[in-house]
Amino acid sequence: MKAVISGKKKAIGIYMAEEAKKMGYDVMYHEDEKVPLSYEELGCDVLVQLNMFSCNKPEDFRNLKFVQALMVGTDNQPIEKLKSMNVLYASMKGVFDKPIAEFVIMRILDIYKHMRTYEKQQKEHSWSKRFDLLELSGKKAAILGTGHIGTETAKRLRAFETICDGFSRSLKNAEFFDNAYTIDTLKEKIGNYDIVIAAIPLTEDTYHLFNDDMFNAMRDNSVFINIARGGIQSEEALYNALKSGKLMAAAVDVFEKEPLDVNSPLWDLENFFYSPHNSFNGDKNDETIAKVVLGNLKAFIEGGKINDLV
Repeated sequence: MKAVISGKKKAIGIYMAEEAKKMGYDVMYHEDEKVPLSYEELGCDVLVQLNMFSCNKPEDFRNLKFVQALMVGTDNQPIEKLKSMNVLYASMKGVFDKPIAEFVIMRILDIYKHMRTYEKQQKEHSWSKRFDLLELSGKKAAILGTGHIGTETAKRLRAFETICDGFSRSLKNAEFFDNAYTIDTLKEKIGNYDIVIAAIPLTEDTYHLFNDDMFNAMRDNSVFINIARGGIQSEEALYNALKSGKLMAAAVDVFEKEPLDVNSPLWDLENFFYSPHNSFNGDKNDETIAKVVLGNLKAFIEGGKINDLV
């Protein structure tokens, strides 16, 4: 059985390729996903990839049976086409939840404790106290998405005695949340929250969910955080909410077009906290990714249960 293994990091890719060979796979390691697959590689049965379909069409594969993704999101993946070809697709669901949740907490504390002030003071060799630092205790947070990332985030916020309400399409998986609501009630309730965290998939229903109307409905001086997908927010509306002072701050890790345009007016806002789609990163990523990938490759070749099928 032929497998093509790719990914951003060469070392972990080669490791997974060597381990897959021990399982009985005929493995081809493809280092650069920006380079289209060769005719031989397009004959693979299994594909381990991050975004290989950006330069390879699903129909170009002759024998493809199983795709193991190296990411969670599926909005830029040809899921429906693969389904029509009877190709199984598994995601990295659950792998990046803890580092992302930690990143969210870091950003909230960064904003609430005015760390930019002290960083500036250090550069200027200046000493001046602030008496307007905020506490998380007693604050109310709305977490959009009660899946793995939302749950890990709520779990950590609860340790700070923050009240956490979850919003989702269903009311399932609401552990660590004080209350659970359906996403269609968000606009009527969003004014109740000090912190709003987007951790939901990008769909037709969530595209530009955060537009001028939604930001205007938020509580004055609240905080917006997006670690989901850039299309969930209108960047123009986000700029308006920050520039006007409606929002205290926004921490955004994802953008509709990445990288963020160098001419975007968001860059120069003092209350805008940027990161380059990097919240998922952690020192345990490689170990966890390899465990998931190799576990599913073993299950596939042995006819066992594949985890996290989409």
